[in-house]
Amino acid sequence: MNPKIERSVYIVVILVLAFVLFTLGKKEVELKKQIPITAEELYKKLSNPKIKVQIIDVRELTSSDEVGGYEDSRIPGALPFPNCDESKMTTENLKEALKRINPYVYTVIVSTDGNQEIFKKCASKFTNVQNLAGGMKAWQDAGLPDDSGEYTPPKAGGGGGCL
Repeated sequence: MNPKIERSVYIVVILVLAFVLFTLGKKEVELKKQIPITAEELYKKLSNPKIKVQIIDVRELTSSDEVGGYEDSRIPGALPFPNCDESKMTTENLKEALKRINPYVYTVIVSTDGNQEIFKKCASKFTNVQNLAGGMKAWQDAGLPDDSGEYTPPKAGGGGGCL
């Protein structure tokens, strides 16, 4: 076979396979949006250091209901983003949290009870996102560890590198 024709065939095959891979990846992301993650599944992912998970807590900072707001009880490492509304990020610490939100990292949205409306609003801001089934209430009912208090951004540095 002529080398130019053979090279062209390989290029076409690679392009077709790349297109199929891209299409399947896009469908997987869309399916993940439709299937909520359970509290136990999320806990397993968080305990695996090889998996990068960003947790966005969309509840108000404080709340009078039984579950409470972000400052009352939250999943450790969760970033506050009340109602997925940038205008509610008023204090310096909240503005720092907003800077840390990465729209391209696998993200789990946490509301009080897994509210689909707020999830749909937030899902448009992220490329790979899932809803926490049952929200923070399900996390607490499962007896999983939580954190509380005002959000404080991590301090720069630290990590044990050589200087």
